[in-house]
Amino acid sequence: MLLDCLIPRSLSPETENEGVTLLHNLLMQLHLDRKVARGLGWRGFLPSNKGNFSWSTRLANSDLVYGIVFMGEEHDDQAIASSFDLYAFPVEDELKTQMPESMQGLYKKDNHIQKIRTLSEHFQELQNFKIGSMGLVFRLDKKGLNLSFHTHKRDARFIGREMRPARALMPLFSALIQSFKTSLNTTPALGVLKSGNLPSVNDFFIEAEFGLPVFEDDEEMDAVYKLSAPPLSYIPDEVDLSDKPLIHVLCGFLGSGKTTFLQNWLNFLHTRERFTGVLQNEFGEIDLDTALIGDETCVEALNDGCICCSLADSLRPGILRLIQNTPADQLILETTGLANPDNVVHSLEELNDICKIGLVVSVADAPNLTEHPEYLNEKLRLAQLTRADVIVVSKADLVCDESIERLTQSLHDLNSKALIILSANGDANFAVLDHFFNHWIDKKYGMFTSRKHTPGADTMLLNNAGFSMRGNTSLFETCAVKFSEPLELERIEPIIRNSGKKVLRAKGIVDIVGKGCCEVQYTDGMLSISQARDDLQACDRWLTIIGKGLRPQTGSTTIRKSRCL
Repeated sequence: MLLDCLIPRSLSPETENEGVTLLHNLLMQLHLDRKVARGLGWRGFLPSNKGNFSWSTRLANSDLVYGIVFMGEEHDDQAIASSFDLYAFPVEDELKTQMPESMQGLYKKDNHIQKIRTLSEHFQELQNFKIGSMGLVFRLDKKGLNLSFHTHKRDARFIGREMRPARALMPLFSALIQSFKTSLNTTPALGVLKSGNLPSVNDFFIEAEFGLPVFEDDEEMDAVYKLSAPPLSYIPDEVDLSDKPLIHVLCGFLGSGKTTFLQNWLNFLHTRERFTGVLQNEFGEIDLDTALIGDETCVEALNDGCICCSLADSLRPGILRLIQNTPADQLILETTGLANPDNVVHSLEELNDICKIGLVVSVADAPNLTEHPEYLNEKLRLAQLTRADVIVVSKADLVCDESIERLTQSLHDLNSKALIILSANGDANFAVLDHFFNHWIDKKYGMFTSRKHTPGADTMLLNNAGFSMRGNTSLFETCAVKFSEPLELERIEPIIRNSGKKVLRAKGIVDIVGKGCCEVQYTDGMLSISQARDDLQACDRWLTIIGKGLRPQTGSTTIRKSRCL
């Protein structure tokens, strides 16, 4: 039967939620096939069921987050009819200005994103954002299905063409049509009901019928405009049709704020239902940064040293595990602060059978670079900045405006093609970054620095033959110090400073007398201690030390030497 691929059993109309099952199974099929979902334009869907069952979704060809809320179901001896309300939430500032003040007020609340994501609980509170309804009617013998949208052409609440309800909802309707078409392997009959057959000239009704007719008393042929294809359907590009995820490279010197920035970047992506996997390259034996990412992100820790030097051992299997464990269409590789992005990109190019290279994003520590401008000429920092497609100036709130202006000008002089954005507490204007990324995708990798890299023929030849190029490498050491008892606060910094001749970085989870479980960060001689999150309480109490000339001390592991290209 037509619907067996979505509901492989007899229908049970008495449950009064078979429409939910049908739609949910369709979306879950797509969720598990990233390539098909991307080709249809889906960029994420999140179900919630604490009230009326609902889904929050994103599409590639729309700047709206869509909400689908189940409102009820009826049946007779021939068919089941499910009804859904449709919501649209602008995510771009330009679209938000097309709404009345009463609706813009939602975005001024700190919890507005969570309400959209858990629409099943809050749909009544968000009624202002309801702009249409959807009908899903299917035969009890599972031989036919009718999908319809009913909305208005214009709405007095909105100004601007993009927020006209019929236009705003059309990408969602087209994505659902194409998804049913793909799943059912059946081309639907499409039609728009003529205005004379609707309650008013402002009403808009469009439907698609799959398989046998659902309604015996179907509309007369002259009452419907036939369509050859759904309006505003998404046209996939090369990246969508590829089964290889894009991998962005996130780099930056030790302590520049990469992980904090990454946390906020992931939050931006996930609240727009664009789930992203993470590979984290840790020095040492404790995956602290992996623990800090938390919750919805699938994280693969690569803790065998710098990925520049251990590609075959950890990067390939790490990427393959992420691809297997998450349908995310993009991954972010957070490198150690000692990694040269040029070599990371080179390594990824050798993995072109399983991934494509995305943006190179470099995090620059504003306080550190304004106090020591000479650091901009250091070989590793210079490589990280000149190789970047995007430079994130972190901790900008800790530096005066005049110094930030000088620093951004210096960065622009070093790399005039990079996008430069400011970050405070890890937060940044991610919408600008997102726009830049979309532009980058549109250009098919053609103009940015991360795609212009062509490894030297000799280097490629030797690497492919199994030899490792070690010219101009830097040697760093790592060790971890384990603590079985709480420490006095004043002991922390001496332990770090006495760990070696040159301590570049320290981080870990430690119990401190009077403070409890704390997260410890040490960079460029500055110690930072904060209360650890609840989910980190179960972590072992360690400090990872990174530097040169490290000395063993009580409770420390063996000092490991690692080279970074």
